[in-house]
Amino acid sequence: MDRRIARVLGVGALLAALGLLPAGPGAVAAQPFRSGIIIVNSLGDEAQPGRGTMTLRAALTAVRPGGAVKFAPALDGGTICLAVIGSEHTILPGEVYQGNVFAGFADRDYGRSALYVAKDIKIDAGALPHGIALEWTGPLEMPARVLAVYGNLKMNNVTIRGGRSVAEPIMGGPQAYTLARGGGLATWGTATLTGCTIGGNSAEGDLVPSRDRGAFGGGIFGNRLLLTHCVVAGNAVTGFGGAGGGVYSVGGAGMTGFGSSMERCAITGNRVVGEHAYGGGVFSGGGGAGASEILRLSNCTIARNAVMDNDAVPESPMTQYYYRGGGVYMSNGGLAISSCTIVENAVAGHPAIFSGKSNMGGGGVAATIGNAHVVSQIELWHSIVAGNSLNGADDDIFTGSLIEFTSYGYNRVGRLDFSQIFVPIPAWWCLSRRHWPKVGDLDGVRLADVVELDAICYHDSLKSVGVDDGGNSVLAYPPAGDAVDAIPCHPYSTVLVYAGYSESGRTTNRFLDALLLKLRTDYAAELGSDFGSGFGDLSQVTFTPIANTWPAAPANALWIAFWHSLDDAIAGRLGTAGLNDDFWQSFDVPASETGVSYQTKSVARWIYPDTIDQTGLRLAGGTKGDIGAIEKTPPRR
Repeated sequence: MDRRIARVLGVGALLAALGLLPAGPGAVAAQPFRSGIIIVNSLGDEAQPGRGTMTLRAALTAVRPGGAVKFAPALDGGTICLAVIGSEHTILPGEVYQGNVFAGFADRDYGRSALYVAKDIKIDAGALPHGIALEWTGPLEMPARVLAVYGNLKMNNVTIRGGRSVAEPIMGGPQAYTLARGGGLATWGTATLTGCTIGGNSAEGDLVPSRDRGAFGGGIFGNRLLLTHCVVAGNAVTGFGGAGGGVYSVGGAGMTGFGSSMERCAITGNRVVGEHAYGGGVFSGGGGAGASEILRLSNCTIARNAVMDNDAVPESPMTQYYYRGGGVYMSNGGLAISSCTIVENAVAGHPAIFSGKSNMGGGGVAATIGNAHVVSQIELWHSIVAGNSLNGADDDIFTGSLIEFTSYGYNRVGRLDFSQIFVPIPAWWCLSRRHWPKVGDLDGVRLADVVELDAICYHDSLKSVGVDDGGNSVLAYPPAGDAVDAIPCHPYSTVLVYAGYSESGRTTNRFLDALLLKLRTDYAAELGSDFGSGFGDLSQVTFTPIANTWPAAPANALWIAFWHSLDDAIAGRLGTAGLNDDFWQSFDVPASETGVSYQTKSVARWIYPDTIDQTGLRLAGGTKGDIGAIEKTPPRR
C-alpha cells in the first residue's frame, strides 16, 4: 500500500474513533482536514455532502495543493452530472494587447465553470476499468465549461462532455466580455491527460470582430498540453473568429523549451465555424507571438475535422476573412509529425486574395502566412497526409511562410503546397528550405491507395460535428497498399543539405546569374534552354541579413520578388519541391564567377522507428512497420 494512502487511512480511523467520521469502507470527511489523497464515493454534485459521503466538488476543495482525487470502485463507468456553477468568473491567464499589439499574458475573466481549481491537482480514475465521466447538465440559459484549472493538472481515464464556454458581456471593469476558451476543459500550467475523452463540448464567441470575443478550443484550451491515448471528438467552435475545434494549445508560454505534445490520440470530427477560422482539429500557438515552441504529434489520427465559413456573418469588402488548417494549424513555433494519419479533413469558405496572399490553405495541415511570423519548421516522418480538401479540391499540406520543411522519410502525402514558404536566405546557410522528398517518400497519392476505407474504426457513441456531421466519430484508419510493411525495422539515416554563398569585394550580385545558367543547362529538357532570359539584369538583386525582420526590410523586396517569380516560372516542373536538397547539393558556381563562394554541408539524422502504434500495439522486431498511426495487422512473432 502507498505510504501516503496508509497515512490518510490512519488519520481517518482516528477521526472515526473520535466520532468525527463514521468508520467503514470509503468513508471520508468532507472538510475536517486537507489530505494528499481523497476518495470520491458519490456521483452527486453537492459542495457539502453529508457525513460519510465525498463528492468530486467537495474533494477538489478539500484536497491539498498537488494532491490527488481518486474514485471508489463502485463509481466505475458512472457520470457525475454537474449543474452547479463553481465559478461565475473563472480566472486564468489570457492574451492581452496594447494598441492592437500583443503584450503578453495576464489574468483574465473566462466566465462560468462548473468546477474551478486554482492549484496543482490530479484527478485519477485510472483504477476504474470504465473510468468516470464529468458532464455539464445545467440549464441551456446558463452555459458553463466543465472544468478549469489554474495550475498543473494531471487527469487519467476521465471523460468530459457537455461543456459550453460562451463570450458574455461583463458590466464594468476593463474587460468587456468573458473569454470563450475551452468548452470542456480550460487550463493554465501543464495539463497531462492520459486515457481521457473530451467530446461534445463547445466554445461560442460573438459575431462581431473583437480579439476578446473570439472562441478558442471547443474541447480543450490550455497553455502546455501533454495528451496521451486520448480521444478529442465532436467538439465545436463558433464565432466571428475561432480556432482549435478540438484542441487549442497556446504551446508553453513562458516555458522555454517545453512545448505541447499529443501521442496516440484520436482528434476527429471537430469543427471551427467563423470568418477567421483556424485549426478544425488542433490549433498550435507555439508558445505565443514571438515564441518558437514545438507541438509534437505522434501516432495520432486527425480526421474529418472541418473549418468553414460562418454564414451568420456576411462577407464585406471592408473585412478580411480567412479559413486554414482543416486538421492542424500552426500560428507560431514548430510542428513535428511522426507516424500520424491526417486524412479527410476539410476547409471550406469564400476564396479571396488579401495583401497578395490567398485567404485559404491546408485542408490537412497549414502554417500561417506573414512577413515576420516565427513559424519555424514542419518536420514529417512515417505519416499519411492525404484525402484532405480545400473547397472540395485536393489539398493536404500548406507550408505557409515556414522557414523550413523537413521530411525524415517514409511519408505518403497527397498535395504539398510550397507556394508561400520563405525564400532562400544565404546568410544563414538556408538556401535549401524544402527537404523533400527523402527516402521512402511519395506525394500525389490517393487516399484509397494508402488506407482501408472499408475498415475504419469508429467510436461506439461519440458523434462527429465535422465533415461527417452526425455520424460516429472516427478513431483509426488501417493502412493499405504500399503504406504497409514500408518502414525499416532498424534505425536509418536521412541526409539534409544546407547551403549558403557569399560574394567578396562586390556590390552587385552574380550568384543569381549562375543559378539561372544551371537551370537552363542541366534542366533544359524540363525548363527550356532559354530559361530565365526574361528576368533581366539581376545584379542589384541582393540580400541584406537583418535578423528577425529581414522579410519586411525594403532592401530585401527585390530578392523576395525574384524567388517567388522563379517558383512561378518553374511551376512544379522540377517536382513538387522544386529546388530541393538534390538541386543545392549538385549546384556549383562557374569558375568564371570569381569572388563568389558557395558551400554546402550535409547533416545526417538518425531516425528510430516507433515501438508501439496508436492503439498501444507493440511492434514486432524483425519486420517492417506500416506508415501512419496504426499497424494493419498484429505483430508477427
